[in-house]
Amino acid sequence: MRGLGRSALRPAWGFGGVVRSWRWGAGFGVGLVVLCALVGPLFAPHGAQEAVGIPFTEPGGGAVLGTDRLGRDVFSHLLTGGTQLLVVSAVIAVAVTVLSAMLGAVAAVRPRAGSVIELAGDLVILLPAVLGILLVLTAWPQGGVAALIVVSLVFGVPYCARIFAASAASIAATGYVEAAVASGESLPYLIFREILPNLRSVFTTQLGLRFVVAIYLVSTVSFLGVPALGSDNWAIMVRDNAAGILLNPWSVLAPSVAIAIVAVGVNLVVTAGSARNGARRRRTPAADRTVVGGGPAPLDAEAADVRAAGRVTSPETSARNSGPVVDAGDAAGGGTVDSPRAADSDVGDVAVVDGLTVLSDTGAVLLAPLSFRLRAGTVTALTGASGAGKSTAMRALLGHAPAGMRCTGTVLVAGHDVFALDPAALRVFRRERIAYVGQDPGSELNPLLRVRALLAEAAPTSSAAERQAMLDRVGLDSGFLRRRVGRLSGGQQRRVALARALLRRPTVLVLDEPLAGLHGALRTEIARLIADLAVTDASAVLLSGHDTTTVHAIADTVIEVHPPSGYPSRRSPISVGPSPTDAQRDQRARGVAAIEDTTAPQDDRRKAFASMAEGDEVAVSIGKDTSLPADQRLGDVRSAVTRPNGSAGESGTALSAGGISVTVENHRILTDIDLEVRAGAALAVVGPSGAGKTTLARVIAGLQVGTAGVVDAGGVRASVGKRRRIRAGAGGTQLVTQNPLAALNPRRSVEQTLVRPLRRIARVPKSRLRERVDALLADVDLPPELAGRRPHELSGGQRQRVALARALAADPAVLICDEITTALDQHTAAAVMALLDRLRTERGTAVLLISHDMALVARHCTDLLVLDHGEVVERGDPATVLAAPTHRATAELLV
Repeated sequence: MRGLGRSALRPAWGFGGVVRSWRWGAGFGVGLVVLCALVGPLFAPHGAQEAVGIPFTEPGGGAVLGTDRLGRDVFSHLLTGGTQLLVVSAVIAVAVTVLSAMLGAVAAVRPRAGSVIELAGDLVILLPAVLGILLVLTAWPQGGVAALIVVSLVFGVPYCARIFAASAASIAATGYVEAAVASGESLPYLIFREILPNLRSVFTTQLGLRFVVAIYLVSTVSFLGVPALGSDNWAIMVRDNAAGILLNPWSVLAPSVAIAIVAVGVNLVVTAGSARNGARRRRTPAADRTVVGGGPAPLDAEAADVRAAGRVTSPETSARNSGPVVDAGDAAGGGTVDSPRAADSDVGDVAVVDGLTVLSDTGAVLLAPLSFRLRAGTVTALTGASGAGKSTAMRALLGHAPAGMRCTGTVLVAGHDVFALDPAALRVFRRERIAYVGQDPGSELNPLLRVRALLAEAAPTSSAAERQAMLDRVGLDSGFLRRRVGRLSGGQQRRVALARALLRRPTVLVLDEPLAGLHGALRTEIARLIADLAVTDASAVLLSGHDTTTVHAIADTVIEVHPPSGYPSRRSPISVGPSPTDAQRDQRARGVAAIEDTTAPQDDRRKAFASMAEGDEVAVSIGKDTSLPADQRLGDVRSAVTRPNGSAGESGTALSAGGISVTVENHRILTDIDLEVRAGAALAVVGPSGAGKTTLARVIAGLQVGTAGVVDAGGVRASVGKRRRIRAGAGGTQLVTQNPLAALNPRRSVEQTLVRPLRRIARVPKSRLRERVDALLADVDLPPELAGRRPHELSGGQRQRVALARALAADPAVLICDEITTALDQHTAAAVMALLDRLRTERGTAVLLISHDMALVARHCTDLLVLDHGEVVERGDPATVLAAPTHRATAELLV
């Protein structure tokens, strides 16, 4: 019983069980009434118009529900009077929902068409629907059922289309839809293949609601005597028999109850279905989730070995244990290290994770056994290859398990067994004890709200001064309080999300890739803020990151998580890095202090960073010989790196842009940007967060509206003032967006995602599709077995690589890559960049790369363009520009 956890022992018949039973009962009632209405005429004991007694006879004899005003059998009339009512209502509901869904999707993809639809909807909504329908049907009595359906469409579609447009707008802004637009996909494909499949829950809910509205509408029309339907339906029964309700109440109550059961029951069924689907996507059913309790029950030998291998030592325990930390291989081979069992956790532990394992429904291991502790006032970091399960482990601290996955192990946070909490307690726990910022904060923030509202929402009791102070801490000025999230860059959204989390003063702060997408100086400032937060607020911070230099500089404990390939085995895939020594921590502290000294020469600050940045090749190379000038040292590094495709300058121009300007809501984002990328060359677009880099990429891809300028891609010159179709077929332009979470259509597997461009653009025969899919996955360092997985089964780094593979499948002449390495570990990032180098050399592909990684830029790019506040401040050869920057924005990128 101990191994099942408290959630498995909770009674099944709580309030939620009663509600579910009630909904199932309502569904059964709806089905029974609908069935009787459809097949009732076959089983009616009497004809609908046959008189069987005197008017308004009470139930008895041959009339089980008595008679109506004409002496007809109420029961027989009830069985025959629902068919037309239900069929007409169903036709109206389906027609309104389908047409509204298509118009809403069009409005989301084509903003101008959306404005027209919205205006037409405003005009129609001004007139009450029932009044309008009555006026039209009264003036057009011969129209009958057809007139009722047409008028219902006219008055029902505008309102419903607005709901679909609002839901589709967020989908249209995702990376996979934008990638489809940039690839030249047709409007019908965007609507029926990309948007509508992801609106299934909205469609189901609206279909049910439209059916309920249609039931009431048709009943009202019939009750008022408008000649649209026949004389034999439930609504007319109510109207005609109302005068005799005291003589035979069943003549009125029976048809009224039938209408109510159908209307209310359908509403309950569809809303319950939508809620159940949402819950299935968000959490794992309790029956599929096993939580191992932390009691004294002994572990089996295999579990003991792998858990011991995952042992993490903090600086305090390192001081107590004179022996070195045992690596995973050593532990499996017989080393003994205590496992952080829940029963013997220290008082200072605010979180204990013991043997956490995540398995898919197919038995695949998404996270191999992992054990660690979080202590107040410390920073713990998870590092390792993308796909190792870092994000999965971090979300487990919130009591979140991926849909369809099984979790085993113990997760105790602030004294709570998070997997054993009921939904209400879990919400309170998440609100009061823990804060989480995911890999893609932009998708977690309402794009329509202003920053001020988002901060107030996160911490309602905070003052305006506290909110402003928190924005200052994350590097945003007071002007951002009035900005909408949808108008912020990726790095700015990340800082807003961090500010929201910090305002709550949580016991445990979980940050998934908090330093990704930030330029050098800001990355250092945010890292310092996180380290200070752990000390000053006594919070336990758990973060992940691929910037190992910065992570090691601020973390007290670093855990390297390896992908669970080959599991199960007796060798744990988790290896634990040793905690930094006192000397190393002092050295890093001095380095951070020197970096923050803005009065010091920039070269000295770079040397200080190099002294603490162990493992960063460019930083170490810059600082390895302080007797040389900075430009000579960086030049040595640059000359030591073989530039790929050094003869690219002799090739023709693949992409050029001139006079690119963008203004949104009277705010100038880009101003007169000119650029050129030669075939086989790589242009790096760099700059601080919010400089306009992503906007520039969207302009070139044809996704940004309200712009000015001209783009020439592959010899095809096009204005950028409106959305345009990229040339279909190989040799076009492909965009890889910076948001891994929204980069892929959640309804498609990896194979389905890659097959589309292979078939439509590259014209690959069906017989070779699987071969090409495997080759593309291998190119981006992914195993072929991932082809059958869907995006929710992939890590952020894996999603990013699949998005890159999708772009490469189209064999583009120009590849636009927006921060494609931020979610990747160093090894995978190097492999991806090597692939791009090979494509440039072998195929002459032109690459426009947006990045904050100056080491990557220096090694792989042939040209450099620096943006700041929407303007070009420097450009030229990366070695020259980075060795001797002339603008403050460029210098801060090197910190």
